[in-house]
Amino acid sequence: MIKDVIAAGGSGLLIPAVLFALLTYAARGLFGLHGRRNQNRREFLERWDPKRIDDDLWLEVTVRQLYGTNLPAHVIRQALAHPHASQALIDLSELWAFFKYDADTQAVRWQYSIHRNQTTRGLLRHWPLARYFLFAFSGMGAAYCAAHISGLSQWIFSVVAVVMGACAFISLWHGEAEKAAAAVGEAWIERINAGSLAAQSDDSSL
Repeated sequence: MIKDVIAAGGSGLLIPAVLFALLTYAARGLFGLHGRRNQNRREFLERWDPKRIDDDLWLEVTVRQLYGTNLPAHVIRQALAHPHASQALIDLSELWAFFKYDADTQAVRWQYSIHRNQTTRGLLRHWPLARYFLFAFSGMGAAYCAAHISGLSQWIFSVVAVVMGACAFISLWHGEAEKAAAAVGEAWIERINAGSLAAQSDDSSL
C-alpha cells in the first residue's frame, strides 16, 4: 500500500504514508481488543459457577476477567440481583473509574466534582462524540498540511495527524462511560450506598 501511495504522489508522501500505516495498525489493535472481549465473554460463561457466588475472591477475579474492572464482591452481588444483571455489570464496569470507593464504609461517591451535577453529567455524555470530531478534523487538517510540505515541518504535521487520529479513536472507545454516568450513575451510587448501610445495620444488630 505504501509503495502505491509513493508511486502516485512521489517521495514527498513517504512520511505521511508511513505514519498513516501506523495509525491503521493502531486502529486494528483497538478492534482486536473488542474481539478479545468477545473471547473473554465465552471464557466467562464457561467458568461461571452460581454455587460460588458467596466466594468473594472467586467472584471478583472472575468478573474482572470479563470486564477488566476490580469491582468489590458486594457490588457485584448487587449487580447480579438487578433484573438486567449483564447490563448492570457493564454499566458498573464503565462507571467505576468515576466512583471513589471507601473500603471501610463500602460506600461510593463521585470521584470528580464535575459529575456531581446532573446538568453537567447530561452535557458530558455528548462530549466524547464532539471530542472525536475535533480530533478527527484536526488530524485531517494536519495530514493535508503534511502532504503539501516537506522537510521538518512535514514530520511535525505527520506526527500531529497520527496523534490526533489515535485520540479520536480513544475518545470513542471511552465514550460509553460518560453515557453510563449520565444515565444510571447517580442511581447506582444510591443503590450501592443503601446496600452498604443495610449491611452495616445487620452487622450491628448481631
